[in-house]
Amino acid sequence: MSDVQIFRNSTEKQFDTFLEDLTREIEAEGFSIQNREKSDLIAFYRGEGVEMPDNYQHIMLQVCKPVNSGKSLPANPERSVFVQKFIFVYNKGGKTEIRFLGYSAKLIGDLLGHNEFEKGPSDDMFAEGLNGAFGKMEKIVQAAV
Repeated sequence: MSDVQIFRNSTEKQFDTFLEDLTREIEAEGFSIQNREKSDLIAFYRGEGVEMPDNYQHIMLQVCKPVNSGKSLPANPERSVFVQKFIFVYNKGGKTEIRFLGYSAKLIGDLLGHNEFEKGPSDDMFAEGLNGAFGKMEKIVQAAV
């Protein structure tokens, strides 16, 4: 994996059916979806006066595993830029498309400074754990597809 990667997948499932399956898989792995009521990007843009196609759907799911992120933030609050992960789902060409960004453990460690802490995981341990979370997200999406 390069330092930053766009994970891509698609499915023939209908948009709403896929979202139900994805939500079930996310929750089964102990993740939660934050701000679900604000995830509809089309509603957001229309609310801002931007015209959007009638048949276009596009959401941004904010995904987090609080049991993990809640333990590591106090050690280094700069980690907050990484703890929320976003999965984008949209329809295009009769398919439901899925995208999210992932970062290598090396990049995360480099950006955070490879700090060690007396209380809480080091930045390198955090980076390895987050890298594993991206792998888990890939499996979640694959299971929902």
